[in-house]
Amino acid sequence: MNEAALSPLSIEEQAALWVVTLDEAPADDVARSACAQWCAEDPKHARALDAMRRMWESVTPQTPMPTPTPARPSVRKPVSRHALGLLVVVPCMMWGASALPWRAWLADERTAIGEVRQLTLADGSLVTLNSDSAVDIDLSGDRRRVRLRRGEVYVEVAKGSTPFVVIDRDGAARALGTRYSVRRDAHDTLVTVIESRVRVRPRAAPDEGTELAAGEQVAFDRNGLTRTVQKAAPGALAWRQGRVVFQDAPLAEVLRELGRYRPGLLLADEEALAGLRFTGVLPARQSDEALALLAAALPIEFTRVSPWLVRVTATR
Repeated sequence: MNEAALSPLSIEEQAALWVVTLDEAPADDVARSACAQWCAEDPKHARALDAMRRMWESVTPQTPMPTPTPARPSVRKPVSRHALGLLVVVPCMMWGASALPWRAWLADERTAIGEVRQLTLADGSLVTLNSDSAVDIDLSGDRRRVRLRRGEVYVEVAKGSTPFVVIDRDGAARALGTRYSVRRDAHDTLVTVIESRVRVRPRAAPDEGTELAAGEQVAFDRNGLTRTVQKAAPGALAWRQGRVVFQDAPLAEVLRELGRYRPGLLLADEEALAGLRFTGVLPARQSDEALALLAAALPIEFTRVSPWLVRVTATR
C-alpha cells in the first residue's frame, strides 16, 4: 500500500476519527495519549476535537448495544423441493426474479430492519450484525468462516492459528486475529479494517486482491477492486453505537443510508435534491428523529404518505 497515494484527512476528519476511536476504546491509554499529542500540535486541532465531540454526544443512542449472546450451532436442515418452490415463487411475485432472498431467510443468524445484534462464537470471536443482515457460521473442523448473505457484519476475531474468513458473493476477507467489517452493497463489497491486517480476495480474480492495514478500507466485486485502498471514513462503524456519520455527503446518499434502518420506503427526486449535501451525525435506529434533524439542517420536508412510505421534497 502506497501511503502517498492516499489524500490527507482534513482537520475535521481527523478530529472525527479521534472521537470515534476513543468512543470505541475509552480505556486505550495509547490512543488517549496520541490524541492528546495531536491536540497539542495546533490549537485548531483541540477546537475541532471539541466541536466533533459535542456533535457526537448530541446524538445519544436510545438503545444500547445488547449483551452478546451465543451464536446458535449451525445445523443445515434439508429443504424439500416443495418448500424451496414456495421460497422461489413468492419472492418472484413480490420483487421480481432478480432478487431471491431465500438464502438470507434460511441463514443461521438474521437481524430485522433496525435491529443490531452481537453474537459470541464458539471460538470466542464476537460477531455484530447490522440492520437487515444475515450470516451463516461455520466453525467445523479447522474452519473459522462466516458467510455474509446480506447486509453488514463486524467481527472481533479471537486469536488462533486458523484464519478467520468472511465470505460473500464477491469474494473473501481473511485474517488471523483482528477487528474488521464487511458490508455487502448492491454492486460490490466494502471491507474496513480497525486492527491488524486483512487480506481481500475477489472470487473470480484472487490475484487482483490486496492487503489492508488498520485504518484502511477497500471496495471490490468478484472481478477485482472497484475502488482503490483508502483511509477508512471517520465513523464508518459508528452504527455499532447507533449512529451514522456523514462528511459532506450528497443528500441522496444520506437517505439511502437511513433507509437501511427503517421499514418501508423513502422516496425522493434525486435530481431536485442534487445540490444538497450534509455533514453531521444522525441516530441510526431512531429514523423519525433522524429525518427531523435533516429537515432542520436542510431546505427539505418530509410527507408521510403511509406508515411505510415517506416522500422527501425540496422547499425551495
